[in-house]
Amino acid sequence: MKTVLNNRWLIPAFRLLLGGIFLAASISKILDRSGFVSTVAGYGLLPHPLAEAYGWAIPWVELCLGSSLLLGVMPRLSAAISLPEFASFVVASSYALVKAPGSACGCFGNFIVLSHPVSLTIDAVMVLLSASILFSKKPEFLTAGQVIDRINPRYHREVKACYYSSLLVILALGMVAITLMAYGGQKLSVQAMVLPVKPQSVLIPPPFSESVSASLKQGKPVLVFVYFQGCSACEDATPIVRQLADEYAANATYLPIDYDKYTQQVLEMGVSATPTVYVVTRDNEDGTFGVAKSFTGSIEMEPLKAALQKAVASAR
Repeated sequence: MKTVLNNRWLIPAFRLLLGGIFLAASISKILDRSGFVSTVAGYGLLPHPLAEAYGWAIPWVELCLGSSLLLGVMPRLSAAISLPEFASFVVASSYALVKAPGSACGCFGNFIVLSHPVSLTIDAVMVLLSASILFSKKPEFLTAGQVIDRINPRYHREVKACYYSSLLVILALGMVAITLMAYGGQKLSVQAMVLPVKPQSVLIPPPFSESVSASLKQGKPVLVFVYFQGCSACEDATPIVRQLADEYAANATYLPIDYDKYTQQVLEMGVSATPTVYVVTRDNEDGTFGVAKSFTGSIEMEPLKAALQKAVASAR
């Protein structure tokens, strides 16, 4: 055990693991910033302006910490900064665990849906990793600073301003590269989504479940629209959804659900980002509802209209 703890590869391994987790979390949130903002506000712990500021800032902080740890740019400082962030995550998850035990944490956006007990476990592991990096007495190994020291050993001691400026430039370039790759990957994944999505199901709790069941018994699919006040993507989606709801009013039921007003019910539905739209077409025996198509984030008129039109035609 002592040999393992003294191995010089241990701390770099911790850095890479912790940095990778931060990057995965940050990229998922950056690609759906408004969705993460609505998730933070849905916890109900902060006033809306503070929740919005926190929701917009955290993804970029995580990107900076992840890039710093992976590149080895002042990793001990990044580990120290991460500890109060973990404290805020633990408080939020603990609160949500009591308020809505079956809800998802939104830690990784739509990439990975985690329950709050799993989220708290991951937070505990990340705290241990951060503490190990922060309090390690071993010399830096596989870091950007070590590379600069090898190029010019005097640079760190004699030209500190340039030394730290060089580290910040390396960090900034790394963050830009990771962000560009994330957006490029998202674009490619959207273009590659040519296969039809299999029908899914969603749990819709009372008081909405009764109206959904009643509509389905009448042969009318239900257009469920989960939105959050102040969410820019929701504001863009609202006129599109309402236009389609009016157009198909005779053949489909429109059900808007305000995240802020019905937080408990939305969390029970498993919605982790807004806006979310479900085209519900059937009542399942297990108490859930069958979804012909679902949309999250940027809502476009034509795909949603096509899904709703198909659902109406199938119900006839």
